[in-house]
Amino acid sequence: MSSAIESQSEGKLITLEMKEHPNPSDGNIQNGLLEEGLIYKKQRRSSPSCSLRRLAIMSIVCGISCVGIKALLLALRAEREVDEKNYAVLTRRSRRFAVLSILLFVGGLVLLPLLVVLISYIMTLME
Repeated sequence: MSSAIESQSEGKLITLEMKEHPNPSDGNIQNGLLEEGLIYKKQRRSSPSCSLRRLAIMSIVCGISCVGIKALLLALRAEREVDEKNYAVLTRRSRRFAVLSILLFVGGLVLLPLLVVLISYIMTLME
């Protein structure tokens, strides 16, 4: 059996593992051997996820909030993802939802006055 503790700081993933090794004298398993393994991951964890999270937060504030919240949840899931393939998929989906949220809001701001003008024009034609 082994147990692992993972900690991430400064873009580096530090893994501490506690492994159980058999004691050759009595055949029992003895705890207490602590092995440290430093695994340096790529810097993809610090800057892109942070900017992705910022984009999602901006889409909540400056866009349609329900779509922006979905983007933020996907950004947070992508940040915790270990597999590179799933990380890329979640990042892409989060970015799409964030941009969609902002575009829908801006589109609504543009279309609402146009619809008011169109309705008033149609009402004047009817009279």
